[in-house]
Amino acid sequence: MVNLVGDHQDCAAFMKGAQGTVALDGKPVKPEAYIDDSIMVEGVQGNQVTGEEGRFTGTGCGLWVQLPPLAPGAHSLKIHGRSDDFYVDVDYALTVGASSV
Repeated sequence: MVNLVGDHQDCAAFMKGAQGTVALDGKPVKPEAYIDDSIMVEGVQGNQVTGEEGRFTGTGCGLWVQLPPLAPGAHSLKIHGRSDDFYVDVDYALTVGASSV
């Protein structure tokens, strides 16, 4: 839901104010907090993380959800989160097709 790429101090500050909600088909889904995970990012020139191309490592943190496999049909996913001046507010209308397997 919310995340940050930086160092350990950045993550501690970010997670102190992190809060969010997720609803799948109107039912709440509990987010999991990832506090201090080492991540590698490979960016292209002009990317939104660093503005530069190449690989770099950082510390990632945030509130995340893992959804179960969805049954075929229409679904609604609403994600709302924030930490300080960072906001996420999205509503998805999902359509899952039937599997041919």
